[in-house]
Amino acid sequence: MPLDRNGRSDSPRTTREGTVGPDRSAVGPKRISRRSVCVIAGAALVAGCGKPVVPDVTQSQAKPRTDVPLRILLVGSESDAEAIRVAWSMTMEQPLEIEVQPLAIDATELSVESLASFPEQVKRFDVAIVAQSQLGAIAQADAAVTLSSDLLQRYDADYGKQCPAVADGLGLYGGEPYAIGVGAKLFALLTLDAELQCETWSEYHDWVKQLDGKAAEPLAKGWAAAAFFNRCASTFSLGWLFDRASMKAEVAGDDYVGVLEQMIATAKLSQNPALTPGQIWRSLKAGELRGGIGFELPIESAAGGEEFDVIVMDCPREAESDQLLFTRQTPLALISSGCRQTDASKQFIGWLSGGERVATVRQQTDRFSPTRQGNQSEGMTQPSAYSRWLEGRLQVRQIATGLMLPGADLYYDALDSQLIRCLNGELTASAALTEAADAWEKITDQIGRQQQTVAWKRTLGFNA
Repeated sequence: MPLDRNGRSDSPRTTREGTVGPDRSAVGPKRISRRSVCVIAGAALVAGCGKPVVPDVTQSQAKPRTDVPLRILLVGSESDAEAIRVAWSMTMEQPLEIEVQPLAIDATELSVESLASFPEQVKRFDVAIVAQSQLGAIAQADAAVTLSSDLLQRYDADYGKQCPAVADGLGLYGGEPYAIGVGAKLFALLTLDAELQCETWSEYHDWVKQLDGKAAEPLAKGWAAAAFFNRCASTFSLGWLFDRASMKAEVAGDDYVGVLEQMIATAKLSQNPALTPGQIWRSLKAGELRGGIGFELPIESAAGGEEFDVIVMDCPREAESDQLLFTRQTPLALISSGCRQTDASKQFIGWLSGGERVATVRQQTDRFSPTRQGNQSEGMTQPSAYSRWLEGRLQVRQIATGLMLPGADLYYDALDSQLIRCLNGELTASAALTEAADAWEKITDQIGRQQQTVAWKRTLGFNA
């Protein structure tokens, strides 16, 4: 239920007689005693930030409590949690109580039922830091509150304006802001050759031929679908994943088959095609690879010994339009509808997107990265080549929609598994994508086709 900046609702009121419009009688607003105001305010705080009666107070009006731990659900690793705890403790007094849930790179063990239970888990916390693929299910289950435009503007003023791609492409569902991006890493073309000119995927293939197998894309299990989507988003822009009216899977279409055939042909040139982005980055820093597709790792995660300077460039593309694609692991921070500490939660997610000492979190974790303009070098003597490239790349406003409808990880894993089979020579590109499309149809029918059709429209930005 939306509130104005004074905490008032413009929505109908529900009484024992039924639903009525806002109370705007001709005699003017009813006076409320000072004692009643205090009672109402106290009740609002007990109700929690999932209730629309909590005013959107600014930091200057109210300070978050520091004696009660802020309850945080983190989809990530324990090392991520520790990096956040340490950086937060250097600037804030309030303790953090962080529960870690591993990030699902391989969704083989997931089911419709297990994914459906996750939003209920989110409701038990004040704040959740989740993967982008989980946002649709969370929003549909009303497990998160939308963020007001006033709050987002205050974040921009306090921490730096969000990069256009982050503002337009992360945290939105059905056109409503449910979360803010606290990481926005993109795949880049990485090379040790400063003279490289490689604009199309065809040129990339020809270049890899010259490297004696010392190039790779992230085609390890759990990453193959991300690499495939990255190529698709930069090859064509019409028709994307599902038919909007029927939710029929379109991933077996000719355009997708052509992309997969080209990706597999290039992968066959690599000495070791089944690598993760982290393995590719480390191998480049160590000089074991001379090129590839991936993103930067934290400083302390780089290989020891001699280190090579990695040149960062835009990924090749075939399409005339330039559009970006965020991976499903991209981290988002949101306020749970079960939140009991509104002000502290707002302060925390704003801080995590660009506050003091957050640079140390980014230096120690794989997924967190700068998302605001002019903020990427906070706490760093010199931004890395990847950080400089990323800030410029995030100026692009055209975003290819990722999988973030309910059951997103099931769709993703079904595709990823078939791509791995194709990479291993078990299936042709056409057969692999046909198998994936059939699996997508079964997932859609299991969850509910009508429900998923509406969810996909909301994923695309429509308030369906």
